[in-house]
Amino acid sequence: MRLRRMSSAAVIVAVGLGMLTTTARAVEPAAGPAAGPAAEPAAGAAAEPAAGAASAGGACAPAASGVPLPVTQDHGVLQAQVFDRQVPDPSVYAGRVGFVWGALKAAQPAGVLASSYVTAFRNAPARQYTPEWFKANHPDWIEYTADRTTPAWEFNNQVYTPIDISNPEVRQWFTTNLIDPALAAGFTTIAVDNIGVRNDFKVSGHYDKDGNWVQQFGTDPKDPAWVADVLDWLRYLRDYAHAHGASVAFNLTFNGSLHDEFQDTSPEYMAALDQMIDISDIWLNEQGFTVHRVENVVDGEWQLMFDLLRRHRCKPSIILNKLPTDYWYQATPEQRQWVVANYLLYRESPAMLESTGRKDYAMFNEIPELSADLGKAVTPPVHHGPTLWTRLYQQGLTVVNPTSATPAQQTLPPGTWTDLHGIPYAGTITVPANTGLVLNHG
Repeated sequence: MRLRRMSSAAVIVAVGLGMLTTTARAVEPAAGPAAGPAAEPAAGAAAEPAAGAASAGGACAPAASGVPLPVTQDHGVLQAQVFDRQVPDPSVYAGRVGFVWGALKAAQPAGVLASSYVTAFRNAPARQYTPEWFKANHPDWIEYTADRTTPAWEFNNQVYTPIDISNPEVRQWFTTNLIDPALAAGFTTIAVDNIGVRNDFKVSGHYDKDGNWVQQFGTDPKDPAWVADVLDWLRYLRDYAHAHGASVAFNLTFNGSLHDEFQDTSPEYMAALDQMIDISDIWLNEQGFTVHRVENVVDGEWQLMFDLLRRHRCKPSIILNKLPTDYWYQATPEQRQWVVANYLLYRESPAMLESTGRKDYAMFNEIPELSADLGKAVTPPVHHGPTLWTRLYQQGLTVVNPTSATPAQQTLPPGTWTDLHGIPYAGTITVPANTGLVLNHG
């Protein structure tokens, strides 16, 4: 579905709509630095301050890292493909997909950047190096939990071995056996998965070559020693890739919207996450505004996610919205529009989006809402009253009410506005809680 272009009369209406932002808070932080080694501002950057008069704002300077990055666009929805093992014909990407995370092949259609997959703290995907191989050849590389017997398995996966990323020998082995083959195969981006900002899999230490126990980390998942080791490892991977003309794409997923033992919204967690995102060239966040939950991400969790995305708005990013259904088409149209409405609210040109169900992961999903195009942004995100957010585009408006219970009202300029499913809106409209609208002026 491609939205209609705005008429000249509608442009005048849009100007009127823009005037409404003078009574609201236009939110726009100072633009962040370009991606690359010099792109590491102090951790824990402040949330976006109020700006003056609404303006297009948020323009991102070209990245200065000199390594391959996705080709960005300043309108519409730039999609990403997270894994492609169920995409038999990549020609479907043409004009829609800018990046493939974890691609099977380096060769892609024109304009599509592919990345080769590794994990941050294990030997995946090199399955031939079994836990028994590490025990026989490099027992001092294996990381254990506090009982000093159980390897610190990630996700209880006992196929790939947790290894000591601070060990120079491990680093050399990792680059030689996991990264160099990908570079030789033609990949110019390395996708690094499962980067733990916290020590949630309870790595405690390892044995040295003489069999003596080496204690590395305490029981606090935010042990500063863990954070320091991870930061140093990510810089090492980035610098190695850059030295070989390649970029790095880090899976740094925000856990603030999870409702389990991994949830964290603490200042120290956010500061560490900010630093790690800054080190990356491309950032994957697997928790968008849905997180497998029918009710979507709302209230304070939504605000934390939104602030995080806007702080790093000039970083090439993939935000993956996992729908709560087996297949994308089983999700309600309202929820699919919610995903796009939020994307158009936070996005700048480097931002990419993917949405998927539980069983169509790694497929190319023909989600019609993702073809929405309202032209270029005219204003930054604007906060209206206690709950509502809007953003004006050349050819329409995105509206998000990210609360769990409170409806909000928005007065539209004259004329009829139509959402992505053909539903008309006019005058003063009520936007229910937990609702996003992408409105085109007809």
